[in-house]
Amino acid sequence: MSHRSLINIRRGAATLLLCLAVTVSGFTADRSKHVILITIDGMRAAMVTDSTMPSPNLKRMKRDGLFVERIKGITPTATYPSHITIVTGAKPAEHHIYYNAQFTGNAPTVPYWYADSIKATTIWEAAARQGLKTASLFWPVSTGSKYITYNVPEFWSAKPVPNQLEYIKPFCTPAGILDELEREATGRLNHENFGAGSMTRDARTAAMANYLLNTYGVNLMTIHLITTDYAQHAGGLDSDRVRATVGGADHAVGLILENLERHHMLDSTTVIVCGDHGFVNYHRTLAPNVWLVQEGLLSEKTGGDWKAAFHGAGAMMFLYLKDAKDTATLEQVRRKLASLPQSTRSLFRIVEKDELAQVGCDPRVVLAIEPVKGVAVATARTGADVREASGGKHGYLSGIDPTTLVAYGCGIDKEEIEVMNQTDIAPFVMKLLGIDFRP
Repeated sequence: MSHRSLINIRRGAATLLLCLAVTVSGFTADRSKHVILITIDGMRAAMVTDSTMPSPNLKRMKRDGLFVERIKGITPTATYPSHITIVTGAKPAEHHIYYNAQFTGNAPTVPYWYADSIKATTIWEAAARQGLKTASLFWPVSTGSKYITYNVPEFWSAKPVPNQLEYIKPFCTPAGILDELEREATGRLNHENFGAGSMTRDARTAAMANYLLNTYGVNLMTIHLITTDYAQHAGGLDSDRVRATVGGADHAVGLILENLERHHMLDSTTVIVCGDHGFVNYHRTLAPNVWLVQEGLLSEKTGGDWKAAFHGAGAMMFLYLKDAKDTATLEQVRRKLASLPQSTRSLFRIVEKDELAQVGCDPRVVLAIEPVKGVAVATARTGADVREASGGKHGYLSGIDPTTLVAYGCGIDKEEIEVMNQTDIAPFVMKLLGIDFRP
């Protein structure tokens, strides 16, 4: 079958997985002993294809391996639900991680920290049940997973603490593993050399990964690199800071590839690098909760009385009702939206419940607001409902913020595929390890 034919028939997850199967040469003969799955938070195809981007290692993986230009994400294309789709092959309605932080009514939100919140089978579980060793570094919603042999989860204190790395040590498994990684791989970690926006963080994460692989022979490793996300949110897609963080993430990938080459493991290891979402620039924001406060349906401050509330996730706002059967409040919200000036109304579309159900959103949501390209959302409850602002955003249902994927090493032939779904990544990873995985 020709490459063009593959592209022309890419309809549905089963067909897309079939497309991927032909890119992997002889699963029985070339089955991977190790798979390293890396996410670069906010990774876009341009980070690989743009000649001005400092990404020689990603470009090498594209040139000599598999490149999928466009990964269509779930809704919303936010970090936590996307990462759980990557390791389950399921949509949010199936794995139950709908946002980065749970909707808790008119109360402060709580991030999805713990792995037992995931209601679908993960690749960690599938691998562990086959007797394979697993490891994970800073993967969202992995805290407390009994299927990850060596786990340093994404977790932090909501309150200021002297050292977040010290704070998370009791949540790492096995006990003492982060101390061991500091002693043997990274040196002492703190908020300066391992903060969320630190340029040294990704390289130190790669050092952890190499140590775990070399010392414990891990079969499946998941790694989350985060600095590119922070840079794009702050300054948009084209800043010098973004290019610098792309270079940092690429360097981390290079360190892992170099380690595999040094230890003669490339012929038994597959490295997959993908994003959780892409990014687009914005120049204005919408604050829909301002409209609910104006209607008397939501208090100005968190914790007060409410009848309706928009929960922000990525670039979208999802409407919840305190009473799911309160049709009067829902109609009041609809009238308010219809009464907005056309200049405001043109900045977004209303996404109805049936469309949200098709893409796997929280069934409790009664409608959502999706801004047009160039517009993002804000959680403010007072002040102007439309504001001038700029930066980078993701989380659109429309797919204007796709991510990308490259794969290299054992079992991977040189191939380019135009598009696939994020839900196809987990079965692809498991197939490389010779495990049948059905989300």
